[in-house]
Amino acid sequence: MASLSTFKKGDVLFRQGDPCLNVLLVRSGEVEVVREISDDTVVLGHVREGEWLGEMSVFENRIHSATARAATDVGAEVLTAHQFLNQVSGDAALARELILRLSARLRRMNDRISAEAGPIAQRHKQGETGATTTGQTAITLIPQNRELRSRIGAERIRITNFPFVVGRVPLPEETEPARCPDLQIRDDVPFRLSRDHFAILQMRSGFSVSDLGSALGTIVNGKPIGSHFMQDSASLQRGENRVTAGGQGSPFDFVILIE
Repeated sequence: MASLSTFKKGDVLFRQGDPCLNVLLVRSGEVEVVREISDDTVVLGHVREGEWLGEMSVFENRIHSATARAATDVGAEVLTAHQFLNQVSGDAALARELILRLSARLRRMNDRISAEAGPIAQRHKQGETGATTTGQTAITLIPQNRELRSRIGAERIRITNFPFVVGRVPLPEETEPARCPDLQIRDDVPFRLSRDHFAILQMRSGFSVSDLGSALGTIVNGKPIGSHFMQDSASLQRGENRVTAGGQGSPFDFVILIE
């Protein structure tokens, strides 16, 4: 059986680089997920009641890629890897969620190594665009601070082809991502933005943002998504949507306006 543990504000639940021996289900309080990059500590987001911590590390048999510490006093169920996998086998909804996330990550990995995928930008030049907006829906990407406007300009970006990928300009010694972002932005070390960071997708049910396995995740309307959290994507609502790439305090802060 899972054990219920309590943590005081400031306690570390696990550290970046530690082997993943346990999975935690938060029952009360709030956990802050942070990542060390160079000499900086970047807050990626928060995990709250009813959400898991460390589940994908166990599922993928890898070390923790971030540190989790209690932002308040926290109560959490602590499961061993074996207990968690047993619970997954008896919980169809949880198993489906994990399989879908793993499948999406495998597809992204395949895209990165597949020569057939080709850069999105090149396909656009050749007229082989992806899905386009339909009806009267208008999607606009708007930079939200002076630093970002200095890098991409102050003009609003009208998005008509999907997926629309945002990422970082690679260094000379780095390789281009398999799918070249539609919007490439300069960043400086320590990087907040990954080379292919997030994508804006058009779905049958509407629009969404998907984190593309970035190092520091993406925050959509206050909800963190990415490899450190329970979800890799988040739906967008009509009107203004706030999207921040690279953790709290990142300059890569946008509004996606759906009209």
